Amino acid sequence: MCGIIAFLTQEGCSDSKTPDLQAALKQIQHRGPDGDGIWVDSHGQVGFGHVRLAIIDLEQGHQPISNETDDIHMIVNGEFYDFERIRGELEAVGHVFKTKSDSEIALHLYEDQGLSFLDTLRGEFALCLWDSRKSVFVCARDRFGIKPLFYTQINGRLFVASEIKAFLPLGLKAEWDVESIVNSGFTAGSQTVFKGVSNLLPGHYITATRSGVINIRKYWEPDFADKNIVETRSAEEMIDGVRSRFFEAVRLRLRADVPVAAYLSGGIDSSSVVAAATTILRQNNPNAKLTAFTISFPHGKHLDESDIAERMAKHCGADFKKLCVSEADLSAAFDDAIWHFEAPVQELCGIAKYLLSRLVRDSGFKVVLTGEGSDEHFAGYSFFMPDYLREPDTSFNCDIDQRLAKLETIETSHHPWFDITQRDMSYTDAIVSRRMLNGISTHRVLASTWCLPNEMFNDAILKCTGINEPDPCMAMATTIDGVARRKAKTKWHPLHTALCIEQATTLPNYICIHEGDRSEMAHSVEARVPFLDHHLTEYVNQLPPSVKIKYPIEKWILREAMKPYINEELYSRIKHPFIAPPAENKNTPHGIYLNKRLTREAIDAIGWIRWEFVEQMKANFFEHQSRRAQNILNMILSLVVISERFKVKRFGQE
Repeated sequence: MCGIIAFLTQEGCSDSKTPDLQAALKQIQHRGPDGDGIWVDSHGQVGFGHVRLAIIDLEQGHQPISNETDDIHMIVNGEFYDFERIRGELEAVGHVFKTKSDSEIALHLYEDQGLSFLDTLRGEFALCLWDSRKSVFVCARDRFGIKPLFYTQINGRLFVASEIKAFLPLGLKAEWDVESIVNSGFTAGSQTVFKGVSNLLPGHYITATRSGVINIRKYWEPDFADKNIVETRSAEEMIDGVRSRFFEAVRLRLRADVPVAAYLSGGIDSSSVVAAATTILRQNNPNAKLTAFTISFPHGKHLDESDIAERMAKHCGADFKKLCVSEADLSAAFDDAIWHFEAPVQELCGIAKYLLSRLVRDSGFKVVLTGEGSDEHFAGYSFFMPDYLREPDTSFNCDIDQRLAKLETIETSHHPWFDITQRDMSYTDAIVSRRMLNGISTHRVLASTWCLPNEMFNDAILKCTGINEPDPCMAMATTIDGVARRKAKTKWHPLHTALCIEQATTLPNYICIHEGDRSEMAHSVEARVPFLDHHLTEYVNQLPPSVKIKYPIEKWILREAMKPYINEELYSRIKHPFIAPPAENKNTPHGIYLNKRLTREAIDAIGWIRWEFVEQMKANFFEHQSRRAQNILNMILSLVVISERFKVKRFGQE
C-alpha cells in the first residue's frame, strides 16, 4: 500500500524541465511514511514516484521496481492476494524476482501475458508501468475502485497520481469543473470537481505513447444472472458457495508481515469479517485473537452500535477497542478530512471513519479488514426493495404474495423501505432514465441523496454550461454503458440492474473513497475488503435475486452462510446503515460551525452557488431541523474547504 505519481512527456510538451516528483510525493507522504523512491528514464521523458507503507517484504519491497533487464518499470499502490502461488508459477517458467513483495508479480505477469495480465490480478490496486521496449505507458485501476487513480495533462505531459493534491507542485492550477459539477460527474462518472482532472474508472486501464496517443479501455465489468434461465442449484448449495468463497477471501487478506486488525460495527458485514478471520486464525493457533475497532456516538444513542459490536466481539473472543466520537470531534476534523477526500460529503460518517483510522494507527496497526461492499452485492440497502418487487423471480420460481400491492405501498407512502426518496425531494422522476433502466427507482434514490441540488446553481454556471435543467437521474443512468443497459432490459432482474448502478456510482465514488481509502490512508492505514474479492462477487452476481432478498429479509444468503459463526443478535438484526449522528441543531458544535463557515463571502469566493439557496438551507436546518438541509450544507461546506485548501480559482474570474 502506498501513494504513487507518474508522468509521461508527450509530443508538443512546452515544459523542458523534469517534473519535481519529490515535491509531489510530499503532498501524499501520509500514504507511505516508510520510505520513498523515484525513477526517471535517462531522457527525463518518463518518471515514477512512490511513497511506501510497508506491509509485505518489509526489508526489500521498495519501489519503483523493474524486471531483470531493466526495460520495464512499475509502481503499485495496493495489495495482490494469492501472490505466492502466482509467483511460484512464474518462477517455474523462468521469471527471476528481485523481491519477495506481492507487487512484483504484476510486472512479471505483464511480461508473460501482455495487457491481459490484469485478468490474473486479485485484490485492490492502482498501478503504472513503462515498457521501454514498446514505448508504451500503462495505468490500471482495480475492478471496484477500491484504490484511487487520477490523471491530468499539464503542459503536454500526462500525469497520474493516487491523489489530486499531488498534481499541485507539478503545475496544476485548480479550477472548478463546472460541467462535471452541474452534470454530477464527480458522483456518477469519471470527472472530479477539478477542471482537467479525471478519475480512472474501476476496471479500466490507460495506454499512452510519447506521440500523444491516449486510449482508455475496460478490462472488467460485472454481469448478473440471466432471469430467463431457471436456477438448478439448491439453496444449500448456493449458501455453501458463498461461505467457501467468502472464507477464502478473508484468508487471503490475513496474509501480511505486520499485525492485522478489523473494523467492527453493529451490522452483519463487519461481524462476518471478524467471525471468519477469527475462525481462520484459530485453525493454526487456538488462542489467536483479532483486535476489533469500533466507533461509539454518545451524543447519538439511536445511531450508536457499539454495544452490539462489543457483544459480537465477545462472541468471537476478539479484543475490543472503542473510540467515543462527539459531535465536536466530527466538526473539528471536518476540514482536514475533506482535504484528504478531495470531494464533497453529505453526511459525517466518512469523518468518523477518518477519526477511527487514526486510533488504528496509534494502536500500532497498519492493516484492517473492513465490511464494505457487502450491501452492494447482497442487496443490503432498503431502497433496493422496490426494484426487487418489480418483477417475479422466475429463475427461482419465486413470486411474492401480493407483490405489486406491496410495491405500490412502498412507492406511494412514507414506508421505511422507500422513505429516502421522499425527504425534501427536489428532483422529478426522470421518466426517460427509468425507461433506460427497465423501470428501476434506485438511480433516483442515489441522485436525490448524493448529487448537488439543481436549485443550488446560479445563472452564471448554467449559462456557461448551456444546461438549463441538470438531470442527475440521467447522470446515474448513463454510468453503465449501452451493453449493460440492453442486458437490463432483456436479461437482468430489476434488482440486479439496481445493484449494477450502485456498484458503478456510490461504491467507487463514495464508499471506497470517503469511508475507505481516503479516511484510512490519511493515517497510513491499509484497509482490505473481503466482500470486494472478485471471485466472490462474480459468484454472488450470478445468484438469483430471491436468495439475496427473501422478502422481507435483506442479505438472506449471507445471513445463512454466516449463521454458524455470528451470534443470534446479528443474524436476526435488520440492516441499519452506518451513519454518524448529524448536528442536533444550530446551537450544537457542528451547527455552530456550519453557520460560522458558510458566510456570503465564502460562497461568493466559489462563484457558482446561489447565496439565497444557502440561506434557505440554513433556515430549513436551523428552524426546522431538516436532515436533508443539513446534508446539503455539509456538501456546500466541503466545497468551501476545497476552495480554500486547494486555492481554487473563483468561477468567472479572468
